[in-house]
Amino acid sequence: MWPFSDSKIASREFKRLLIRVPNPLGDMIMATSALDALKERYPNTAFIGHGTGLAEGIFDGGGWFDEFIVVGRKESVFDQAERLRAANVDACLLLSGSLRTAFPPFFARIKHRIGYRWSGRTWTLTAHFERPRPGGKKAAYPTKHYFLDLVANLGADGDHMRPVRLGLTEEDKTDSAAWLASHGVGAGEGYFTMAVGAGFGPSKIWPLERFAEVADAMVERHGAKPILLCGPNELDLGETVVKAMKHKIANYGDPMLPTPVLKGVIAGCRMMVCNDIGPRHVAAAFNRPIVCMMGSTDPIYSQTDMDNQIVILAEGVDCMPCHLKVCPIDHPCMKGITTDMVLPEVERAWEANTQA
Repeated sequence: MWPFSDSKIASREFKRLLIRVPNPLGDMIMATSALDALKERYPNTAFIGHGTGLAEGIFDGGGWFDEFIVVGRKESVFDQAERLRAANVDACLLLSGSLRTAFPPFFARIKHRIGYRWSGRTWTLTAHFERPRPGGKKAAYPTKHYFLDLVANLGADGDHMRPVRLGLTEEDKTDSAAWLASHGVGAGEGYFTMAVGAGFGPSKIWPLERFAEVADAMVERHGAKPILLCGPNELDLGETVVKAMKHKIANYGDPMLPTPVLKGVIAGCRMMVCNDIGPRHVAAAFNRPIVCMMGSTDPIYSQTDMDNQIVILAEGVDCMPCHLKVCPIDHPCMKGITTDMVLPEVERAWEANTQA
């Protein structure tokens, strides 16, 4: 096989292991079960994370990384390579999938470079593995399983039943409680979160006025306090929901909260209502009940720990999942999900979970 692949990689031990984490928020969280498996496999190894500033905040408090090297927004692969060389690691595992993220460890001449054969990057790796494709190339496969299958090649326990998780520091808990109090949510009061955007594209977005209808109904029927979650590029979506509502809603978005505080807010919620979006996976990692509306993407890819999740799909829509960022017709997959389909599931999740 060319390029050469190290057949003894599963038996090798490392003093310092660099892990290039994924960029998408959902993928970061779906990788946490694989990180837990790696920590068990290499109990005496120092773990160094490499990824975005968002990733540093997401993984903080989870106990995985001894150090974290943040990739600058405009940092070249050569500048990254120089910093990786200075980190003095003896191996790098790529949980990311792109060719670009494989360049820094390659140019840093890290001795062992491990990952999937993917995106034309095989030649940059010293140990590489075929991506699993149960059911064929076009069949969906849970992203969490991709990560677990990869670390199984290193001798880690790749049990697909391993849960995802995130951690919070005591400072995170204090800061999130302070933010909640400043928005009228006191200790012990029940609230739910709504994540209404979708970084992937508008094809994932449920009609915003229906989010407003669900939130108003929850306020009126259950005295629930809604909190609206908006990313930096979603403030216009959040504003649309706010204007459509009859009741007041706490709006996270401007100014943006630090990622650890956002984790704390989601960890303390009674449930989440959302599109298929990154914060959904944060809620799953803290075992929060979730009601998620999906259409353009296959639910199998983002399947994590589903016992506490309800995924709602429109009925009789032949074109889904299309995996298009923008719907070329009239968005039947999301418009076909009515408020009457969603609200009963939201109420059931709210009533079933008494944690405030």
